[in-house]
Amino acid sequence: MTTTSDTIDRRERAHATAEELPRPKVWMKTNLPWNELFWHNLSAMRLMRLNPHWHIEKSKTTTYPVEDVLVETRFRTEPELICDGTTFTARFPEIGLTISARSTQDGANTALSFSVEAGTIFSEEDAARTVQYWLPSIREYYRLYESNSIKHRCWRFFMNKVMLTMNPTQRRISGFMFKLTVLECLLIVILGVGWFYYGV
Repeated sequence: MTTTSDTIDRRERAHATAEELPRPKVWMKTNLPWNELFWHNLSAMRLMRLNPHWHIEKSKTTTYPVEDVLVETRFRTEPELICDGTTFTARFPEIGLTISARSTQDGANTALSFSVEAGTIFSEEDAARTVQYWLPSIREYYRLYESNSIKHRCWRFFMNKVMLTMNPTQRRISGFMFKLTVLECLLIVILGVGWFYYGV
């Protein structure tokens, strides 16, 4: 359910000045080494779920109904993903948007960018507004594959099995419930300590 305050907040973010938006075909360094296996295994659904403003409905086909709540657009898309070893592209032909990644500095770094085609339901500005949060989200998720430590493996498991199975609204609700539970636990601990030391 969308509240009035949620709608106003989204519109304020969507109307950021054009100078603050990322530009098409400008590569953003991640400061993370190229990991071919990550890009090869990245599924269309997982990539789309990394967009914090895309509500994606379940589909029995490879075409997914999507609502972009940031630019207030609904569409259906059938992503086309290609990884050739040193480059990765994810094209969303229905909105003319392409997300790209490539190996740089002989594999020591990875860069991300986007491009948009004219004449689709997404303008260049719409694309820039949606990727301003999407590309950093991809970068932070990619960071979880930087090493195979226990910490990174645990966070990968949590992201893949929990967070990326929910839509953005469900994530916000889950985050709120988690914070509330932590506060409740702290209150119980404080009351317990108080009763132990000062209780009669």
